[in-house]
Amino acid sequence: MEQISSALQERQETKEYPLLWWTEWFRSRIEEGKVVDYCGLPYTCRFTLDKAKYDESKVVIIHASSFKPNDVPNRLDVKSGKKALILNTLESPKSFQIKSEWTGIFTHLWSYSFNADFTATYFEAGRGPGSFLDNVLSKPAYTIQEKNEFREEIAPIAWVVSSCTSGNGRHFYIKQLVKYINIDIYGHCMRNKEWPVHPNGSPFTDREVVARYKFYLSIENSNCDDYVTEKIERPYTVGVVPILDGPKDYSRFLATNHSSIRVDDFATPEQLALRIHQLDQDDAAYLKYLDYKDPANPVESLLNPRLLETFDVPQGTWGPDDRGARCGICKLAHDMTEGTYQLTPDKVIGPDTTCYFRKWGYNSWVAEFYWWIIALVVLGIFAALTVVVVYIKSRRARRLLLALKYNLTPPIWRKERMVSDHKRTEDYQLLAPQSEL
Repeated sequence: MEQISSALQERQETKEYPLLWWTEWFRSRIEEGKVVDYCGLPYTCRFTLDKAKYDESKVVIIHASSFKPNDVPNRLDVKSGKKALILNTLESPKSFQIKSEWTGIFTHLWSYSFNADFTATYFEAGRGPGSFLDNVLSKPAYTIQEKNEFREEIAPIAWVVSSCTSGNGRHFYIKQLVKYINIDIYGHCMRNKEWPVHPNGSPFTDREVVARYKFYLSIENSNCDDYVTEKIERPYTVGVVPILDGPKDYSRFLATNHSSIRVDDFATPEQLALRIHQLDQDDAAYLKYLDYKDPANPVESLLNPRLLETFDVPQGTWGPDDRGARCGICKLAHDMTEGTYQLTPDKVIGPDTTCYFRKWGYNSWVAEFYWWIIALVVLGIFAALTVVVVYIKSRRARRLLLALKYNLTPPIWRKERMVSDHKRTEDYQLLAPQSEL
């Protein structure tokens, strides 16, 4: 009985701090009521969307995709240090995030960036089922012999894409690449392959689709520091070589330094396609990219040290994932409430300047795919310049153009213009039939 009473008393004494979501999360109230009680802290926190708890909440969170400049908490409360205002996003920066006008009102950043106050990558840190490291070290779904058999029906490369728009113009690059090598494209954009289903009618999972291929296009929709999504975990998990494009530095996320192919290592899409063709025909060379999957190898010595440093966190510590970020935010709420942490007026997240927008944007690529539009524009400009020159240089041509204009102008408009414009009256009198004068 004493032990039960002690446990009940301890539970009653455990403080819980509110964490206020000022906005919904992608038009969803999924964050309502989520409890942070897994951090090893002597207190817990609870997320809420109830703005009635504003006064007792030291931490206020705004989701970037739901941000509205005319709907923010009292900025004086933030500037005075009474409230911490956190910007939450796992997406590449929105337009307002590159402007200090708005990034200057947020005190903390909760995002994928390792420069954020609270880092939450797309991957689970630590070891165990579902963790990034566990997925990297999992057994390949198919052998090289099985993949070669699949090649009789499928392309060497797969791409699963959900969005036809991107900040870097990646679709322009893919349109070039498919000129030189076959790519099976699934999803909502540029699709040329239908999503497969099992005999019982159930659709394949993303990983089941990717697993049959030798290569996978892990091309992000934006090129920003640390912006690496599930596009790299998907091929790593099933034993497929990812073709990468994203941040300049991928070292935190690579299984080994030779486990992937970088788009930037090739001057043209044609050169990349040639390399893929070579590897498709050379099993030994291809398997070198997957040596970290070979159970005969000393795995720990093969894995990229930066990967282990980032994600192989000791049990009981907070890693760069969603749970770790929430633990850090909970601690911030506790420290501000208890007065052990004071915000300073100059504590702001500032604009994000790490992104390389329109990497393949709208210059030579436009000329490649929309040449006919360019041709029409050039011809139109040439025709316009010709008309102007002729009009200026030739009196006879001016008369012909006036005659054309006269014939295209309704009689009522001609009379109205002649009433108020003596010069036009003279011109029209030279051109009009005697019956109209």
